[in-house]
Amino acid sequence: MLGRLILLFTVVPIVELYILIQIGNEIGVFNTIMLVFITGVVGAVLAKSEGRQIIRNIQQDMAMGKMPGDELINGLCVLLGGALLLTPGIFTDVFGFVLVIPFTRIFLIKSIKRKIKSMITEGTVNVYYKDHGGFTNKKASKDPNSPFREESRNNFGNVKDVDYEEVEDEDKK
Repeated sequence: MLGRLILLFTVVPIVELYILIQIGNEIGVFNTIMLVFITGVVGAVLAKSEGRQIIRNIQQDMAMGKMPGDELINGLCVLLGGALLLTPGIFTDVFGFVLVIPFTRIFLIKSIKRKIKSMITEGTVNVYYKDHGGFTNKKASKDPNSPFREESRNNFGNVKDVDYEEVEDEDKK
């Protein structure tokens, strides 16, 4: 993981500099600076409008009693895309627009969901399940009798809201 981060923070800036120098040689320094500025402004406006729409969708899902899983992934993509668009450079802007524009984001989200599902079923990621005392760390199980097998993970029934009332134990009086 550390190697990937080092690679990310060294190779990406070098690629960005190379692209900006090449564009600067073709269209001029001022035009290159304006291009970077305009993509940043357009990206910020687009990310803001997409973010607002995602927040509305999350609120609608929650009002209907649904867990907004897809919208949370959408929100994460837009947040990351907005950050990439605000980073000066052409290379990062391309990836930022891919993450912010809804049409292109759909394909990426499908890929992310497939990857997460495979990581859970292979047991390469830990999944936390709520039990009586809090959250329990359980690895995915292929045992058909396990409550932590893939088929039973999201089988919580149609529970929308639960009210409870504390009752004093008569033995403690």
